[in-house]
Amino acid sequence: MSDLHIALLILAGVLLVLLFAYNKWHERRMLRRLDASLRDGVSDALLQPAAAAGAVRPSPANSAAASPAPTAEPQRVSSVVQVTDLPLSALYGGRVEPRFGTLPDNPAVMAVPVDGGPAAGAQGSGPAPRWVEDPLLDWVLELRCSHAVDGVSVFDAAAPLAHLESGLPLFLVAWDARHQQWVEPDRFGFYTELLVATQVAHRRHKLDEIEASRFIAVIQQVAMALDADFDAPDVKRVVEMARDLDQLCARFDVQIGMTLDTTGAQWDPQRVARAAQAAKLTAVSATRWERLTADGVPVFSLRAAAYPASRLSLELDVPLAPVAADPLRELFKASDTLAMELGARVIDDNGRPVNAASLAGIAEQLDGLYAEMTAAGIDPGSARARRLYA
Repeated sequence: MSDLHIALLILAGVLLVLLFAYNKWHERRMLRRLDASLRDGVSDALLQPAAAAGAVRPSPANSAAASPAPTAEPQRVSSVVQVTDLPLSALYGGRVEPRFGTLPDNPAVMAVPVDGGPAAGAQGSGPAPRWVEDPLLDWVLELRCSHAVDGVSVFDAAAPLAHLESGLPLFLVAWDARHQQWVEPDRFGFYTELLVATQVAHRRHKLDEIEASRFIAVIQQVAMALDADFDAPDVKRVVEMARDLDQLCARFDVQIGMTLDTTGAQWDPQRVARAAQAAKLTAVSATRWERLTADGVPVFSLRAAAYPASRLSLELDVPLAPVAADPLRELFKASDTLAMELGARVIDDNGRPVNAASLAGIAEQLDGLYAEMTAAGIDPGSARARRLYA
């Protein structure tokens, strides 16, 4: 073999390495672009996984083409429920904006395979999807490709989703025909169908006709790029369902709050931290603590506006707190502990004292609210409730 042949072989090897590096760079860039739009991204845009993940929906051969159905991290408004004279029934329409994170899904709201196929998460061309379709919350469009498309084509075609301005989460999964399961797209996979979905409402926003039309227009672009078709949705019906879900969400959007008011000197961060620890609260930041369940689900929170502090806020976001954690009673117990540790008095927004006598009346009304939420299919603290109110 001559020196020329050796040089050409070396050059070819270098070019192959450079081509591979370019492909990996292009993949990362595309994922970052999609991540900006799909909230948690193609890899992270889907909700946190359940303890035992099921398939997103049945296989394409056994599912409908689309499942239109009709509600994320907001800023809290200044007003909270007054504890001493808590008129919960009058507050069902109040909109409050707490801060709670999204937690692992509840298997009860998962769709499962009906054809006996492998569950999502089996070895395939991409990771198992972490979003699980909820017929009450999600509007799903199914794109059926005329031929199998590679993952790179999927990423390129889905790029317009990154530019879709929406106040609602977007989700994207693909059908891996080889392994007979729904997966998150991977550039090395080949797919025959896609599901593109948007949540239709949550406590801060609901889908309207303009946003629905834009969503369909973007899906049309994706479909054309992939040589795919999808069934035209009934936009009016979807918008009506979003409106109904928004009203249902607002009905149960209740927050209970109390204030710890100093009776002496202002508190420094160290003293507040010690008091929070005594009340079994976990630090989230220098000014915020949460009571967590054994599974890490937030029950209620304590917040300081600034230091030195003369007031602290205790907040219970009713839809997000699991009933099994007995959140109201635990809230009162924590307020007593904090008051003793800090030398504070517990008051409502009008400066009236809050005491144990308030607990019984509030608990009775709260039980009624819990019953209504359960009857409406929104169990407090469930995955569905977290998607609506988180």
